[in-house]
Amino acid sequence: MKKVLILGSTGSIGKSTLDVISANPNKYEISALVASTNEEEISYQANRFKVKNISLANKSNLDSKYNFDGNFLDYNCLDKFIASDQVDIVVAAISGVIGLKPILSAIQAGKRVLIANKEPLVVAGKILMQEAELSGAEIIPIDSEHCAIHQCLSNVRKQDLNKIIITCSGGPFLGKSLDELRNVSIEDAKDHPVWSMGNKNLIDSATLMNKALELIEAKWLFDIPENKIEIIIHPQSIIHSMIETKDSSVLAALSEPDMKVSIAYGLAYPNKINSSVPSLDLAKHQKLEFISFDKIDLPSIKFARYALNASEAMPAVMNSANEVAVDCFLKGKLPFNLIFDTIKFSMDEYDKKISEKNLGIDELIDIDQQVRKTAMNFIQKNI
Repeated sequence: MKKVLILGSTGSIGKSTLDVISANPNKYEISALVASTNEEEISYQANRFKVKNISLANKSNLDSKYNFDGNFLDYNCLDKFIASDQVDIVVAAISGVIGLKPILSAIQAGKRVLIANKEPLVVAGKILMQEAELSGAEIIPIDSEHCAIHQCLSNVRKQDLNKIIITCSGGPFLGKSLDELRNVSIEDAKDHPVWSMGNKNLIDSATLMNKALELIEAKWLFDIPENKIEIIIHPQSIIHSMIETKDSSVLAALSEPDMKVSIAYGLAYPNKINSSVPSLDLAKHQKLEFISFDKIDLPSIKFARYALNASEAMPAVMNSANEVAVDCFLKGKLPFNLIFDTIKFSMDEYDKKISEKNLGIDELIDIDQQVRKTAMNFIQKNI
């Protein structure tokens, strides 16, 4: 029985992970659940799955009304528990930079780490991959795109890889110009045509900043230059990503658009387990479409490519500004289009500063905090 700790158990990825574990009860047990603030849901999960260890990032204790009979783990002191023999696999599904330090702890402890949230690798990809090499930790991506790439690369030598092709559904505003999006509502932006996700990921999909983050993530995960990473629009989200090899062959991973497929892959790799997802019926889908990303008006991918070529800290700057802007949009405090303006302003401001190299985790977190203030000041002056 593999012991699994879930960072972000109350979100959509966490819940899907619990579904996959439920479908494979003799292979996995849940050693701990970690979430941000949702007391009621994490208590329900703990009681349902008989989990004895839980932690909330924003509260040290749970109210007794939830009737939890177990151990409360201090979020800021998870390191020892993660490094112990009570954990074999860490599922990292907490959105945002908040999950960075527990992920680093898991990697330094040599665990298998299933990464669903993009931000840690965007902010500190160089450090996380270096630490994994030192400790022997396995980092397996379980977002659908990078999981697909991981599968396609499993029997391909690095020197035979020509390029990586990340697919993109196009989100709810496919075909719209930037100017047409000036007055879109929060509900419009959350109305994704294919995927069911948390609010932050839904907005990132609407702005296509999710692809900007994925491009940076792919660079670190697969150790490949950004100019060998291509983005292509694929509205049906059946092909989750592809690779092209030197002989011009293209390998792709296909499935129904359900995160449980990637989660099952990561939990069992290199073996296979039941994901509880229906088989893919290609005849039902009838057609698969592809559109060049050059036809997209949004600047997201340009931000990512610039960030990777600008400085070590710039991906963190881009990510921090985006997090602040998305949060303000979701709270009704920022028009949709100003998300891009906030990111550009923050990146321009940091560009004026001297960029250091070989930054540590604490330095990157400091930069994250500085940029959040810069982004918020810009927003307050422009609304």
